[in-house]
Amino acid sequence: MEGKLLSHKSVERISQKMDEYIDTNNAGLEKYCRMQHDKKCESPFLAAQLYYVIGTGYSAVHSNRVQADWYSPSIGNAVYFLRKALHELKKFKDEYYEVKHGSATVSLSYAELYSRININLANYLTEQSRHIEALEFYDRAIALKNAFGHATKARCLIKFNEDVYDENAHFFLSKKIYNSIQEALKPESTTIEGDEEQFVALKKRLESYLPYFEDRYAEYIDSDHSDTHQEHFRNGKHKSYCNWVGKNRIFLNMSNLVIIKEYAYEDCLSLPSFSGEINSLLLASEELSFHAHFDELKDTYCYARYTYYTALNMPIDTDHVYNSSYKKVNSLDYSINSFKTNQYKTALRCLYSLLDKIAYFIYKFFEVSADELEEHEVTIRTIFITNKKPAAWFSLIKNPFLSALYFLSKDINDVKRPSKRGQIQNSDEPLYLSETTFPAANHINQIRNALEHKSLKIVDGFAYEMSIENYNSSFTLDKAHKKRAGLDESSDAYQKLTRNIDEKNRLKSFHLTVSVDHIEEQILELIKLSRNALMYLALSIQYHESHKPADVDSEKIRLEREVPYL
Repeated sequence: MEGKLLSHKSVERISQKMDEYIDTNNAGLEKYCRMQHDKKCESPFLAAQLYYVIGTGYSAVHSNRVQADWYSPSIGNAVYFLRKALHELKKFKDEYYEVKHGSATVSLSYAELYSRININLANYLTEQSRHIEALEFYDRAIALKNAFGHATKARCLIKFNEDVYDENAHFFLSKKIYNSIQEALKPESTTIEGDEEQFVALKKRLESYLPYFEDRYAEYIDSDHSDTHQEHFRNGKHKSYCNWVGKNRIFLNMSNLVIIKEYAYEDCLSLPSFSGEINSLLLASEELSFHAHFDELKDTYCYARYTYYTALNMPIDTDHVYNSSYKKVNSLDYSINSFKTNQYKTALRCLYSLLDKIAYFIYKFFEVSADELEEHEVTIRTIFITNKKPAAWFSLIKNPFLSALYFLSKDINDVKRPSKRGQIQNSDEPLYLSETTFPAANHINQIRNALEHKSLKIVDGFAYEMSIENYNSSFTLDKAHKKRAGLDESSDAYQKLTRNIDEKNRLKSFHLTVSVDHIEEQILELIKLSRNALMYLALSIQYHESHKPADVDSEKIRLEREVPYL
C-alpha cells in the first residue's frame, strides 16, 4: 500500500527477490530495482539495508551490460544508492538494531552492514576507474576490523599502480599493497559472514605479490624509511599548515594517498612526458602551453586550499579593513559578512573554476573538434556529454582515467531536478547524489549558483537553525495555499493572498543560506574532489601516451620537450 513503511521482514523479502533476479540473470532486474526507489522503511537502519539491496541490484545490471554499454547509468545508480545507505546509517547511533521475530529478538550488527556497504561502494567506484576515491571507503571497513577491506584495497591499488608514473609514489603504493596483503593473510584476520568464500579466493590470488615485492624491494621489507625524512619548514605556521594538509591527504602527491609523513609534504604532481611534432611556427612559450596550464591549475588548487585553511583558523567575526568603510545592514537573519566568510567564498570560486579549466585542458589536449563543441561552451558539464550520452570524441578514446573524470563530473552535474508542473517524472532519469552528502551534488550546484549569480549567506550553526525556522507557522506557504483553496477566487481576500504568495515565492529564492559548519564540509569535499580530478587528468595523459600504437605517424619525427623550472 502507498506510503506504508517497510518492516525488516519486508526488506528481507525484497532482498531475497533481488537475489533471485541476479542469480537467474532475469531481464526484469532493472525494472525491479526501479520499483524499490521510493519505498520508505520503519527506521534508518532498515532504509540503509534497502538501499544496499537496490545498489547491489544495479551493480548486477551493470555487470551484464558493461561490455556493450559501459556508460549506462546502472553503475552510477549503484554508487548512488550505497551512498544513500551510508547517509541513512549516519542517523543510527546504536551498535545493534534489534528485530522482533515472535517471542525472539534478533540483533543486526551496525558494523557488519556499514563495513559491507563501504567495501561494495569502493568496489563500484573502482568499476568507474575511480581508484583514488575508493581508498577512503576501504579504510572505513578496515577500521572496523574487516580484513576483506585489506584484500580489496590491495586489489584496487595493484590496478591503480599500473599507470602511476611517479617512481616515489609507485614505491609507496607498492609498499602499501604489500602491507595490506600481509594483514589480510594473518591467521586472525576475518571478514563478515557471507563474504568468507570471496575473501579466501582473493587472498589466494594476491599471495603471489609478496615474493614480487620482496625480490624488487628487498631493503624495504621491514620499513619504507619515510620516517627518516625531515621537512625544512619556514616557521611554525608553515609546519602546522603542512601537517593539516598531510593529515587530510590533500597534497598533490600520489604518495600522500597512502602515507601522511613528512616525506609526502610536497605538491609534486606534474604532467608526464609526452611527445609532439617539431613545429617551427610555435614560440617556445606555446610549446609549453600544456605544462604552463597544468602549473596554473596546481597554483589555483594550492591557493584555494591555503585560503580555506587560513579561514578555518580565524574567528568568525574577525575585523578587517576591507569592509571598515561602510555601515553594514542588519538583515535580521544572522548572516555574517566577514573576512573569514569571504575567504570561504574565494576558495569556492577557485575550486569551481578549476573544474571548468580541467575541462578546457582536456578540450585542447585531446583535440576536440569545434564542430562537436565550441571552445566558448567548454565546461566540466559539457566536455564529456552530448544529448545525455558520451560525446563522440570521448567514445573513441578508451582511457580509464578520462572515464574516471566522466563519472566524477556526473557526480556534480547529474542531479535530480523537480518535474515541471503537469510533467510525469521519468523513472529512468539519473539519480546520483541529489539526496546524499557525498558530495551532495544538488547543494554544490545551489551554492555555486548562489555564489555566482544570486546571494549566498553564511551564518553560524545556531543562527542557521534560527534563520530557517518560521516563527508563525500560519504564514508558511503550505498553510497559505490551503487557506487560499477555501476562498472565492473573485474575493479581495483571495487576490490579496495570491499576491502575498507570489511575493513570498519571489523573495524566498533570493538567497541561499548555509551554516559555517556546512560550508566548511562542502569546501573540504570540493578540495578532495579537485585533487582527484587533477590526478586523473595527469594519469589520463600518461595512459594516452603509453598506449599510442608504435606505428602511428612513424614517418614523423617526434621529440619530448624538456620542461624548464624556476
